[in-house]
Amino acid sequence: MQLKKITFGILLFAIFINTATAQRGYNNRIKTYKTAYITEALELTVKEAESFWPIYNAYEEEYRNIKVVKTRQLHKKIRDAGGVDNLSKSEAEAILNEFLEIDIKAAEVKEKLKKDLSGIISSKKMIKLFSAEQNFNKELLQRFRNRAGNPNKN
Repeated sequence: MQLKKITFGILLFAIFINTATAQRGYNNRIKTYKTAYITEALELTVKEAESFWPIYNAYEEEYRNIKVVKTRQLHKKIRDAGGVDNLSKSEAEAILNEFLEIDIKAAEVKEKLKKDLSGIISSKKMIKLFSAEQNFNKELLQRFRNRAGNPNKN
């Protein structure tokens, strides 16, 4: 329990240091906050964290490339065509199939993560991981909404 508090304290300290050096970028602050958030939610031991984070970071990079980058490319195709209404039937069918393929590939990447982490964390912690990812994204979205509604808020 004490080790968990120390680990979480170090992660929080890293967040504050990262925040103080804003030149490093907003994305780095989000990543640091997400790391602390997931570490706390999963109650990772130091040993688990040492094995977990390299695997999770590789997964996150691959998942982001599939979901975000490829989805943006499809939206660009639609914009370049002048919108959905300007797509031919065959173009629309092809783009729809590409969207579905993105979801299939993303699910395969999550399945690979489950397999890769199976010897490192329990199934219960994996459930907590997927829940923590969703909760983190909800909190982040809420923070953005709050800032948009009140730009003077920090």
